[in-house]
Amino acid sequence: MDDKIVDFNELKNKAKDKDVDKFEDYIYGLYYSVAQGTLSMADFTTKIMKYMEENNISQEKFFNMQKKLMERYGFDSSFLENQAKILGINPNSVGNLGAGQNYEAMRKTISFTEKYKGKTIPKSVLTYRVSNKVNELELILEGDSVILKSNKKIDLQDVELNEFLCSYKKLQDDKNLKISICENVGEYEY
Repeated sequence: MDDKIVDFNELKNKAKDKDVDKFEDYIYGLYYSVAQGTLSMADFTTKIMKYMEENNISQEKFFNMQKKLMERYGFDSSFLENQAKILGINPNSVGNLGAGQNYEAMRKTISFTEKYKGKTIPKSVLTYRVSNKVNELELILEGDSVILKSNKKIDLQDVELNEFLCSYKKLQDDKNLKISICENVGEYEY
């Protein structure tokens, strides 16, 4: 009797070849734009989320499509499952409440970005924290732009700070870094 029961969730989340083909074409177009420098990784992520929303693709189906795409190129899909587990995601229950909440958060972000289009610029940044006897600060890094942020006065003679900036400058092909200093920063909850 159980053999005749149809699990519609399983059918809905199955990655069909035509879905994977369409997704593959879309992804390659995005990768080309990233390689050309016309699309940031933050925009890439936003476009993927918008693609999922426009094509009514659940988190579980998206995960299955990624696995199938990887298998096409000879990658073992267990790699993707292991990475998901490392991030605390159970690949067997991607459609659970937690994943739904993540999808909802991303959907809201896309909606917000669309609402303030032209005024918001999604960016990919790195942060580094210096915490020693001299300074207590955060460095916000985006390309050759660096923001030094602290709720105290920043001591630019800090050895750790200078070693980090020298190393980071080498990563930027020794271009001059544009450093903004934000000292005595006040914070409040809104």
